Amino acid sequence: MTLPKQFLHILITSSFLSLVPTLTQGQTITVKLAAAQNSLGSLPLVIAEQKGFFAEEGLKVETIDFKGGAPAVQALAAGSVDACICAADHAVRLRSRGQGGLVLVALTEYHGYGLVTLASSPAKTLADLRSKPVGITSAGSLTDNTIRYFINEAGFHPDRDFQLIGVGTGGPMRAAIESGSVAAGMLTTPDVQAALASDGKFRLVQDYRRLQYPALDLVAVEKWTKANPETARKLVRAVVRAERLVQTDPAAVVAGVNQMFPALKPELRKVLAEEAPKLASPDGKMARGGYDLMVKMMKTGDLTLKAPTYESVTAGDFLPKD
Repeated sequence: MTLPKQFLHILITSSFLSLVPTLTQGQTITVKLAAAQNSLGSLPLVIAEQKGFFAEEGLKVETIDFKGGAPAVQALAAGSVDACICAADHAVRLRSRGQGGLVLVALTEYHGYGLVTLASSPAKTLADLRSKPVGITSAGSLTDNTIRYFINEAGFHPDRDFQLIGVGTGGPMRAAIESGSVAAGMLTTPDVQAALASDGKFRLVQDYRRLQYPALDLVAVEKWTKANPETARKLVRAVVRAERLVQTDPAAVVAGVNQMFPALKPELRKVLAEEAPKLASPDGKMARGGYDLMVKMMKTGDLTLKAPTYESVTAGDFLPKD
């Protein structure tokens, strides 16, 4: 029996349309992230990848490493990446310049850095480092803001009384401290823990790790979120799911830490796994108290800064409601 042409056309069209949702669901969207540092604060991103949360959302996440927050956020502002794993102060600066900076997800609730020197150094306080080179990751970074704030708190001027030198993160910073290129330098988790565990070679001058401060976040710009709202929502949803596991699933934390820091000794990885729930944001929301301290620190280094409101720089619409 020969089917009528009109019916055959309808049948073929219906069959094709039935395939469209399957094709759409199979698509994978690549999201590029600029990383300011390799620190424990990025653990939720690693867990989200390990647990398949990104894949479930149809995302492929690529991370590009940069030497500090300033160059990472430059890539973000230029549109070379979709979001930045960096401090929330970059979102504030971007918004104050009319570039629509947003904190998509708070990754940490606490600062994470410590000012480290050699155990043999005579410096006991920040004031003892006056006129000496002090290592920061890069100009305009979280480490720069933090040191400048506490130098002011100590009654000194950051530029007149201290030498702040951009060194980078991790290994380069530790090498600079060890070689004497800087009298002290800023190290983050886990580098600060690794240094302090090095047979008494290093010690802390100041410890900032218990300051409530949005030190590591997923920062984006409104131009991207408005153009890709569903992708932003999927990215946030996957990361927040992982943040909840940081608080509730020790095995997931251990697996994530082991992947991030395979070269560290097992006992040090154990310390980091225990530290992770204390450092991490439990729900992706930037704490208002941390935001207020951040703005206070930033204004110390930039008196002209007109900080945006807390509400304008947070991306609450993208966070899960439950």
